[in-house]
Amino acid sequence: MAKNIVAMVPARVGSEGLKNKNIRPLRGLPLLAHSLKPALKCDHVSATYLNSDSPDYLNIGASFGAKTYRRPDHLGNADTTMQAVVSDFVTTLRGRGEAVDAVLVLYPTYPFRTPELLSDIVDHYLAHEECHSVIGLKKPETHPFLCVTRADDGSISNFIDYDIDKYYRRQDYPSCYQITAWALVVNADHVDSLNAQLLSNKTFGFVVPDSVRVVDIDTSLEFQFAEFLLEKGYL
Repeated sequence: MAKNIVAMVPARVGSEGLKNKNIRPLRGLPLLAHSLKPALKCDHVSATYLNSDSPDYLNIGASFGAKTYRRPDHLGNADTTMQAVVSDFVTTLRGRGEAVDAVLVLYPTYPFRTPELLSDIVDHYLAHEECHSVIGLKKPETHPFLCVTRADDGSISNFIDYDIDKYYRRQDYPSCYQITAWALVVNADHVDSLNAQLLSNKTFGFVVPDSVRVVDIDTSLEFQFAEFLLEKGYL
């Protein structure tokens, strides 16, 4: 099973939602640093990289103690998949003679992680020898039973076909989870078997504890919410 696990924070310079959000200060630190710091302190991680198409971003990452990987320019586009980024990263590092058994992928837009939580998701990965990847899951804010489709004439129908008389009460709804990129672990030998979301039929889910705020920053309002949480002592 994988023993040499490398953390990788992917931070391209372009951002359609919030310009330069990956280096925008959050409580005095560039946003991407909030992902680098717990990875650098995680016992399961042998090396932590900032993966970017920006020399400026790479310099910032290096200033916090991360190794740097300059991705090819064609992998810095808005439609570039994370599967392509991780595949390129693994192929290049192995081509340099560096041992990489698995990659802990930490999107820089999720600022609330601890070294201990990262160790937990890696342990979950190590416990499943046959898996190709592990992805973070959380309880959804809205259950699929409460979602509908809407036709052009305004009429609605259940998004999922279920017996509403049997599952009238929310307490009776079957458990379901929302996929989140809070953290992922990718088996380096099976990167090319994964889809754009780094999933396959051999992907396992790690349920992020309810106590963890899974905040994905993509707008100014989400940035302000993260600042509010930190001001109130979260983490």
